[in-house]
Formats: sequence, structure tokens, C-alpha cells
Amino acid sequence: MPSANKVIDIRALLRPGLQRRFVLFTGLSIIALMAVLGFIAVEREKRLLYQEVESQGKLLGETLAIPIINDLIYERLGLIEEGGLLDNYVMEIFSKKDLDLLYIAILDENGKVISHNDIREYGKLYNDTLTLRALSSSEPVIQSFIFNKEPAIDFAFPLSIGKKRWGTLKFGVSLKRMKEEVLSTVLRIVLLTIVFLFIGFAMIVVLSQRFIRPITELASTMEAIRGDHLDVRVPVKGDYEIAVLTERFNSLLERIRESQEELRKTHERLRQSERLASIGILATGIAHEINNPLGGLFNCLEILRSRGDSPELRQRYLELIKEGLERIETTVNRLLYMARKKEHRLEEINLRDAVENVFGLIEFRANKLGIRFNNDVPAHLSLLIDSQDIQQIILNLFINAVQAMPEGGELTVKAFKDNSLMRLEVIDTGTGIKEEHIPRVFDPFFTTKPPGEGTGLGLWLTYEIVKSYNGDIKVKSQVGHGSRFIITFPDRR
Repeated sequence: MPSANKVIDIRALLRPGLQRRFVLFTGLSIIALMAVLGFIAVEREKRLLYQEVESQGKLLGETLAIPIINDLIYERLGLIEEGGLLDNYVMEIFSKKDLDLLYIAILDENGKVISHNDIREYGKLYNDTLTLRALSSSEPVIQSFIFNKEPAIDFAFPLSIGKKRWGTLKFGVSLKRMKEEVLSTVLRIVLLTIVFLFIGFAMIVVLSQRFIRPITELASTMEAIRGDHLDVRVPVKGDYEIAVLTERFNSLLERIRESQEELRKTHERLRQSERLASIGILATGIAHEINNPLGGLFNCLEILRSRGDSPELRQRYLELIKEGLERIETTVNRLLYMARKKEHRLEEINLRDAVENVFGLIEFRANKLGIRFNNDVPAHLSLLIDSQDIQQIILNLFINAVQAMPEGGELTVKAFKDNSLMRLEVIDTGTGIKEEHIPRVFDPFFTTKPPGEGTGLGLWLTYEIVKSYNGDIKVKSQVGHGSRFIITFPDRR
């Protein structure tokens, strides 16, 4: 048997539980938190970059509007060549790569292109939604749109002095650079999340080892003792509250172990007491089994004393004396076997022989009451069980049956194999059991017999023995028609 101070291998017993859930939950929490913070950071970055592009576009539009208006006025007055100065100005602005311009155009008051960075656009009349909205507004118009599958911003500034409108300045700014910066920010956040995750995971593991592991060890120990394995102990670590709890648990476990040991001893004493009580009930029959051959022995001795000279007569009566002594020895051995305590040892027991041997202990009383006995157990059936346990079970049921048939009757024992179960039935034709008493017949100290005829422990002890082998015992009974006790054992072979 393992030592009571044995420390269990927690790693072998630990299954996915509090510690793993704590690590998983905290890791997911870090990921979720970084995802939310990352989303907020990305959205903020996008908003700031967009505002920066918008501000730069406004500044550019306001800066360009004044010289363009001057050029338009000079062209109308014929002071400069039409289109030449504007085109040069437009191409010079468009060539500056740091502005990320997609296009730049100058429209007249009707939306016709009078200058453009792309010469192919000259003379075209723009009537798209963006242009129409810009032409109808007296204030700068800023609109988002998609240019060649890339996000962009369209700026439109009215070219006017007072109420006189000379045209409209339109240009588009690419947001590709902003998109790349946002992606770079996302990448930095992802890398930062991974770094935080590794650092956080290391901290989580350390914290779980310190604070969660003692709880999982305690839970694993509780799981281990669920099957009555009390030879375990939780290692006490640290001096904080969980360590105090662990000490208290170990102390409780020790008290439970002591209580169970005391209970086991008490249970064993009860079993021994009931065994001796059963022998007391059989005392009359046993006395008869001993007195009959003793009377024969005395007769043989008297005859040998008076006529012992004849060798044939002496040999004959010596054989009778030997037979009588062997009969007494058998009866005494049966009695001692039932009375003595011994260690439990599983062995192959022939059921028919066991039934026959136990009936020999109550045969005199059964015959005296006129009880017929039928041993219908097949000769080949055997059961892996402690021999004293099976005899105690059968004896208790036989005594119960005999006491239920004071006017005589029939006692029958049957047994058969039912798949992986061994089924044993003890049937009597006695007085039966009242229906309201059937649920309580296996309770300790429950008896309906007169004082001196029962302790109320026989059927309870039978129930305890059967359950110790993972078996089952049931009773079917009807008042005036007898009882049938049905015992099933799992086949251990």
C-alpha cells in the first residue's frame, strides 16, 4: 500500500483546468485588448493623416488660386498669350512629386477644361458629379473618390473676385502614401502585440505557477481521493493564503483517513459480531451434530470394553469411532471457519459446493422445521470471491429463510451465468415481507423478528459484502408467498 505521506505526481494527474484556462483567457484578453487599441490607433492615424492631406490641399489650393486668377484676367485682357502661362504654371506644380498630385485642371465657369497637366484633356466639358458640385459651390469643395482603384481626395476651389467667377481650380491628391503609412502602423502594432503577447505569456506562466498551480494541485488531489485513495498529500508552498488552505486540506485529509480507518475497524467488528451471532443461532443444530456422534462413540467404547477380545469386532467398532470423530471434526472445522477472522483472498469457489457446505450448518434446524432443500446450482459454475464472504452471504440468506418458515416450506438455491454477470437466487416459501418494509430490509439494525431472533445486521452485512465486489442484491417478496433474494456479481475472470 502506498505511503500516506506520498506526494502525488501533479503533472500526471493535471488535465486541462483552471491553470490552462487562466493562461488561455489572459492570452486572449491581451490579444483582444491589443486589437482594440490597435484599431483605435489605426483609426486615429488615418484620421490625422487625412486631416493633414486635407490641410495641405487647402493650403495648396488657396496658394494657387491667386496667381491663376491673375493669369486668367491677363488672358481675357489680351495682355498675355492665352493658355501659355497657365499651362506652364500647371505643369510646374504637377511636376512636384512631394505633393502626390494625380491631376490638376483649370475649368472655365461652364466646366470646360482650359488647362490640364494632360494635354489630351484640353477642351473637354466635365459634367461628372464631382465637377457639377464644385461648379455650383462658391466655397472650396473637398470630396473623396477612387482614382485607378486607389483612394484619393478631390479639391475644387472657385476662381473668383467678389461675385465675378472666372473659373474653377480642380486637383486630386493620392492617398496611397497615407495608406502605406497606415499599413506600416498596423504592422508596428501587430509586432508590438506579438512582443507584448510573449512578455505577457511569460508573466502569465510565472503568475499561474505561483498562484494558480497550487489550486490545480489541490483540485487534482480532490480528484484523486474521489475513489477512496486517501494516501495522497498536496505539497505546501509559500506562506500566503493558498498555502494555508493547502495545510488545512492536508489536515482534513488526515482526519478523514483516520476516520475511515476507524470506520473500517468498526465495520469489521460488526461483521465479526454478526458472524458470531449467526453461529449462536446455529448452536442447537451444531450441538446436535456433535452430540449424535458422541453418543455413538460412548456406545462403541462400552461394547469394546465388554467384548473387545474379538479382532473382527474391535476393527469394526474402531472404524465406527473414526467415522464419528471425523464427523465431529468436520462440524467443528465448519464452525471455526465461520468464526475466525482472516485476510481477504480471492479464489475460485465452486458455488454448488459452497451452498452445500453452508446448508450443512443449518441442516438440523431445517429438517426439524420440515423445510425441504433444493440445491439447483449447476456443478460447473464457479465465482472468483473470498470463500468466507460467499459463505457468509449464503448463511445470512439461509438463516433469514429458515426464520421465515416456522411451519416448514421449501428452500431453493439457483444460479446461472447471464452474459458477464453471475446470478445467484435464494428462494423461500415463507411468510414474505410487507411491501412497506422492502425498501428498508438492507438497512442496519432493521428487523421485524422477535427479540433474540435477529440483530438487524444480517441482511445489511450481506448487502455490504455484495457491494464490496461491485455486485447488486435485490429482493422480491409477497406476504404469504415467500421471498426471492437475487444477487448479481460481475465476472472478474
